[in-house]
Amino acid sequence: MKNIFKYFPMVTLGQIIGTVIVFPLLLFLINIFYYSNKYNDDAEQYCKEYMNNSYDIEVAMPEEKSKYYIENVDKDVITSETFRERIDNNYFSNPRGLFLPFYSVEYKKYFNIMCFLGANLMHWPYNRKVILTVNRDDMNNPAYGTKENPVPVLKDIGVDESIRDNDQDYDKAYIDSFYRENVIRYLKYKMPKSEFKKRFKNGE
Repeated sequence: MKNIFKYFPMVTLGQIIGTVIVFPLLLFLINIFYYSNKYNDDAEQYCKEYMNNSYDIEVAMPEEKSKYYIENVDKDVITSETFRERIDNNYFSNPRGLFLPFYSVEYKKYFNIMCFLGANLMHWPYNRKVILTVNRDDMNNPAYGTKENPVPVLKDIGVDESIRDNDQDYDKAYIDSFYRENVIRYLKYKMPKSEFKKRFKNGE
């Protein structure tokens, strides 16, 4: 018993050091060496290039229960993702993406409608004709358009009626702002770093 009490102060001191110094230092190092290089932080300067290389296609979206929506036939498909920016921040304060992957009969490709600006700005255009904005490189690349790697869609608007409230689909200032911010976050958080470097930095 005496030996236990003899070492008790040292154990307590070790706990204090670990809590006050070692643990915060570990979090700091993880943030510096992992999270600081995890995403494409300079994405904003390349968003215009990505947008200028995009064009619109018209697609008839399937009804809600259709097997053409991947989530209706594959329960493991990812329909949301959180992008953690720091190990020590509030999990719910991190950026998040919502996804609606589906197969288009017209184009014989898989597409993925993506929204990185909050659940309130994600709209589900079931059973409607929509105009989807897609990137030319994605459409021409055979690595895109598969079930595992659908073509990203970062802007969608209704053809016959707005899929957003108050006809926001046809509010150019709103849609342009939405599209730009959505592209930036896609390039920053979702596009793989290897793909980002290949497209915008000549593979550096």
